[in-house]
Amino acid sequence: MTLAGARLTAIASGKGGTGKTFVALALAQAFADLGERVLLADADLGLSNTSVHLGLAHAGDLPGLVAGRTPLKHAVAPVATPLHAGFDLLAAPAGTGILCDADRATVERLALLLRRASGYHRVLIDLGAGIGETVLTLAAEADDVVVVLTPDPAALTDAYALIKLVLKRTGGRAPALVVNMAASAFEARRTAEALANSARTFLKASPAYLGFVPNDLRVVECLRRQVSLWQAYPKSPSLAAIRSLTGLLGGHNNRIPATGSLR
Repeated sequence: MTLAGARLTAIASGKGGTGKTFVALALAQAFADLGERVLLADADLGLSNTSVHLGLAHAGDLPGLVAGRTPLKHAVAPVATPLHAGFDLLAAPAGTGILCDADRATVERLALLLRRASGYHRVLIDLGAGIGETVLTLAAEADDVVVVLTPDPAALTDAYALIKLVLKRTGGRAPALVVNMAASAFEARRTAEALANSARTFLKASPAYLGFVPNDLRVVECLRRQVSLWQAYPKSPSLAAIRSLTGLLGGHNNRIPATGSLR
C-alpha cells in the first residue's frame, strides 16, 4: 500500500446520540490494526469530544493547523492502545468551542489540508451531528460518506434529510449506511431498508447498507470510564461488527460504488 494520498472517509449522522463518534473511533483502530496509517480528525468544530472518550489530555492542535501556525506532523496527538497499532488524532481542545464560529473559508482550508495529509493511508473525519454547512462541506470533499443511524424513528428521519443534502452537494453520490445500537440483524436491516426505500422513491438514489453494530452496554461503560473497548472487551460483538465494516469500506484505492443519483 502506498502513501500517495490519503483516502478520506467521513462519518456522519443526522442527529446526535447515534454513536457516530464511537463508530469513528472503532474504525480508526480497526484500520490501524489492518496496517493502515490512520488519522482521525474530529471535525465537530464546536463540540470536539474524541479526546474525552479516549481519556487523552492532549487532542492535537486543529486550530493551529487551519491557522497555519502548526504543521500537521506537530498538530496531531498519538493514540496508543496496548497490543494494538496506533493511530493519530487531530482535534480542537475539548470544551473550548474555539472553532464553533469557523467560516466557510476555514472549513474549506481544513478539507484541503486533510486531502493533502501526507504519511497516511486513510483520514477518518468524525463530522458533527446534523446538517450544518461545515458537515456538508467536509462530506462533499470526502471519498466516502458513511451515515450512522439507529432504529429510532427520529434518527431515520434526520438521516434522510442528511442524505438528501449530501446528494445535492455531491451531484448525486449516495452515502452508505451503518445502523448502530440495533437489537438484531433483522431490526438493523429493516431500519436500513426503510431509509433506502424512501431514498429510492423520492431521491432516485440507493444508499448502500454496509451493516450494523449491535446494542452493547459495554460500549457506554467504556466511554464513561474513558477506556478503550478494544482493551477492556476485545471479544465484544460490537468490535467484531466494526471489523467487518473495514472490508466493506475497501482498501486505500477503492471507493464505495455509487448506487444512485439525484434527479
